[in-house]
Amino acid sequence: MDDFKGNAVHGARRVWVPLAVAGVLLALTAVEGLVAKALPSGEPVPAGTVIEFGTTGQVSAQVGEGWTLDRTASDRNSGLLLTRGDVTVHLAIVEFNAGKPDGTQEMWDGMERLLDVERHSGTEVWLGEPTEFDTKWISGGLYGSLQVGTAIGTAFILPADDDAEAVEAKVLGPFDADQADWTAATEIIDSVAFDEDDDTGETA
Repeated sequence: MDDFKGNAVHGARRVWVPLAVAGVLLALTAVEGLVAKALPSGEPVPAGTVIEFGTTGQVSAQVGEGWTLDRTASDRNSGLLLTRGDVTVHLAIVEFNAGKPDGTQEMWDGMERLLDVERHSGTEVWLGEPTEFDTKWISGGLYGSLQVGTAIGTAFILPADDDAEAVEAKVLGPFDADQADWTAATEIIDSVAFDEDDDTGETA
């Protein structure tokens, strides 16, 4: 097991997500299909594991009990797809190399445009108006209601302090998903943190 540099999340075991097919998260998947079936490439994640991702491992999320990592749809450079019961959590890192957006509202608008990929494929997609929120590690975030096909849930924008990057998160599941799974998904969102101290681009 590799030993990794610390960041805002402490006291838990850390793992790198193995590299999967590069760019697989750039094309949005049909989320309702993921909810409806078991993931053959799924790998159970021990409770308390902190997974680091991003091009330099600059983002982390802590996983609670009962989660499975979809190794095929997860990529260390791009993001994670996690499943518990009928609920999925998709975390995608977005780096604004061509210039920072004008605030989180512009980031939200960018996520709306990405969802057009699903709309054009014939999937019903609805994204509500965003509301501001903070977590222990993130300030100035946005969240709003999301529906993709028959799956419902919440979309999030979790910006870094300098707005040079952000995590776009989607929590989705069927209407009758277990409340404990929704709560566990919220705990993952609350755990997302940027490693503001590691600006060297080096990894352990």
